[in-house]
Amino acid sequence: MADEELKPLKMDSPIQPDSPYSQFVGELLGNAYASLGYRLELESMPLGRSFIEADEGRLDGLRDRGQSIGGVYPNLIQVPFPLYDFNLVLLADRRRCGLCELGDLNSLVTLRGFQFQEDYFNRQPVHPQILKLGDTNAVLDMLRLKRVDAAVMTELIVPASFYQSSAHWIQYPLDNASIFHYLHAKHASLARKLASKLEEMELTGEVWRLRQKYGIPPIHIAPSLGPSSKVSAISGNWQGYTDTPQSTYWRILAGVFADQAVELETRQSNWKRAKQEFMEGRFDMLVGAYAIEVPADALRSNVHIDYEYPVVAVAADASRLTAMLDGGKPGKACHVLGYEFASWLPANLEIYEASNLLDCVKLLQSQRVDLLVDFSYNLSDEEKAIYVQREIKEALPLFVVFQNTSRGHLLRKIFEQSFRQLVASGAAAGYFPDQASYQQARLTKSP
Repeated sequence: MADEELKPLKMDSPIQPDSPYSQFVGELLGNAYASLGYRLELESMPLGRSFIEADEGRLDGLRDRGQSIGGVYPNLIQVPFPLYDFNLVLLADRRRCGLCELGDLNSLVTLRGFQFQEDYFNRQPVHPQILKLGDTNAVLDMLRLKRVDAAVMTELIVPASFYQSSAHWIQYPLDNASIFHYLHAKHASLARKLASKLEEMELTGEVWRLRQKYGIPPIHIAPSLGPSSKVSAISGNWQGYTDTPQSTYWRILAGVFADQAVELETRQSNWKRAKQEFMEGRFDMLVGAYAIEVPADALRSNVHIDYEYPVVAVAADASRLTAMLDGGKPGKACHVLGYEFASWLPANLEIYEASNLLDCVKLLQSQRVDLLVDFSYNLSDEEKAIYVQREIKEALPLFVVFQNTSRGHLLRKIFEQSFRQLVASGAAAGYFPDQASYQQARLTKSP
């Protein structure tokens, strides 16, 4: 049927119309309704008002809402087909609170009008002081300006630009639920027809194709791999952290998957090869990556596994170092193969990649390069005395990366849940070389 021949149904507009979830729901419901002779007309209005308008019948329904609203708005009928799952998330600066448990916080800000989060807070025996605002940007600004310790929002309305603005933002799922479509009671017959149509689309594979198109995870991933599974991980060859089976990162992964009855295979290599083998799909996990190193089609853990020290540029002369970093003077820089340090250096520098830091030091000593880029702790005391150094990038979190598959989603969920438990129990502290290394990892709230 032509669009003008379809009967209009008034619905609320999505809060984030450009998000993959909004686009997924729009196409899924649009196709289903069109086959039944209807089309959706979206009206923009405040979130709280949309519930009232739909319950009183001035809207024909709500596009996508949480499963808990039925008891609050009795005139709304839930179409019994889950569209997608979502989390209520805590957003915070991991430098301030580590993995940022709710009990570590004194104050938080949230949005008014979300029944799901109201229900969550009402179930908590104690919780921080809560400030409620009416605008997403206002909530995030309070967090950015450090007026509160954290923000609590549904993950679907947090813009991607927020996470892209800093690798220090952490997302902690507090609760989860499924999203459904709702119609006013006057459309009870249509609700039944729509449910049947959506189930038919599920059986034909159309729903799954749309999930794949927009990157929507499967519904309800249970955190269990089942018996006789193998899980593989690869990383760089880092002394004390990956170079032996008893190194920090491998002990963490062994603890994470201890209850899963799986075989854990670990391998270390040079960092460039490790990333390449992961991208080729040979390993389930890549361990110890900066956010900028995560491939576009991979999954990054929300929790960090460690915090790296600042990256420094090292040169023989302070004035030349300044001229190259700030003044646009051409020069040559060396860093270890596979590291992404070039993205933090100005374009006037020509980059050389060496197989190890010692080769970079030799190139610097022979004046074949003007500076080297690495971590200060890798320099000897003699080298620190001879050369000048300048920080070019602050300390940043390191993550575990997973394949963007249903298995990868499951592994990430297991890792994040189990690693939090290891930190909370104190077991994770024993996996690090010493107390100073554990404090550097910033897994718990700063003193």
